[in-house]
Amino acid sequence: MTPPRIAGDLPVHPHGRKATWFELFFDLVFVVAVAQLAGSFSHHYDGVGAAVFTFGFLSMWWCWLGHTFFATRFDEDTPQQRWLGLAQILTVVWLAYGVSDYNGERAWVFASGLAAFKLLLALAYALCWRWRGARGLIRAYATLYLAQAFLWAASVALPSDVRWLLWGCAFALDLVSPWLVARHTHEVPPHPEHLPERFGLFTIILLGEGMAATIHALDHSASLTAHGLSAAVGGALLTFMTWLGYFDRTRAHQEREVNDPKAGRNMRLWAYAHVALYLGVASLAAGTVYLATQITVGSNAQRLFAGGAALVMIGLSLLGVVAVAPNIWWRQALPHFVVAAVFVAMVGTFDFVSAMYLYLTSTGFFVVQLSVPRVKMAWEQKYSQER
Repeated sequence: MTPPRIAGDLPVHPHGRKATWFELFFDLVFVVAVAQLAGSFSHHYDGVGAAVFTFGFLSMWWCWLGHTFFATRFDEDTPQQRWLGLAQILTVVWLAYGVSDYNGERAWVFASGLAAFKLLLALAYALCWRWRGARGLIRAYATLYLAQAFLWAASVALPSDVRWLLWGCAFALDLVSPWLVARHTHEVPPHPEHLPERFGLFTIILLGEGMAATIHALDHSASLTAHGLSAAVGGALLTFMTWLGYFDRTRAHQEREVNDPKAGRNMRLWAYAHVALYLGVASLAAGTVYLATQITVGSNAQRLFAGGAALVMIGLSLLGVVAVAPNIWWRQALPHFVVAAVFVAMVGTFDFVSAMYLYLTSTGFFVVQLSVPRVKMAWEQKYSQER
């Protein structure tokens, strides 16, 4: 039986709230769209392909982020919200169809899908107007999403150069949106348990796509090849190490309370760290499929793969330091950034020829990155004892 819809100042966060089955369904469908985009990237594994992949991924990810932040504050699992959620899922399916060629003939599909999703988000917020204490947040988000829906919709029938201008404006609104609503964040905080769980579940599903890429690597030719096998094993190992870094070392899925402006800033840094992580994981999946088809590794592919691995390293590093030292995160993250920079410089300098050597080098630097916190802790303990 659906509970009565009662007006009030703010929605109440039930203790121990978990992601609903509907949210899990939504996440799974969304990652299908990401897989479509990554598959297209694996067939155009170059600088232009990387730029197209990055813009498409971030444009879609902000849709997921918008849905997630709405759900963690206002979702009551009512029939009305379920029907709206179903419309959003169908929109994501439409996006998945268009995103594989959104820079070409399916640009109108991609733009219309994003316009529809933003419009549905604006409607979802408008239907929550009865929460008097949240009206500032509701007004800000609804206005933002309506503006973006207009920009994406207006671009559908326009020539490419003008279309990209409107797309850029819509994307810029995504980038600044956390600051546009910053003053409302701690007044209408996200659920401290539910939000990290949603991010953790999305991470798991993306890592699952990484493992799927290892299967595609093995299945890319009629018979098993050495370079296909090395790409599959290397991709699986890096995927597992990413899981280890996220859920065991950084524990980025743990509860996050947002009760003042400082906690709101830390939450934004935590959320943005996932951008680097997710881009890196999806990029490595595309790279694994591409490298399985290559007898030798070109320098451009080498740098692209290193860039994906470095993004994962940076994302995990930021997630780790935000959890333990949010006020001096840049100082705590510096050793991690140095390791990532040395890795990128090394891969950009030397010609690895074989994918196996590229994966071995990436794995070695991943091990160093995951070991940095423990090495720092041991050094600090020793230093304190000597003093």
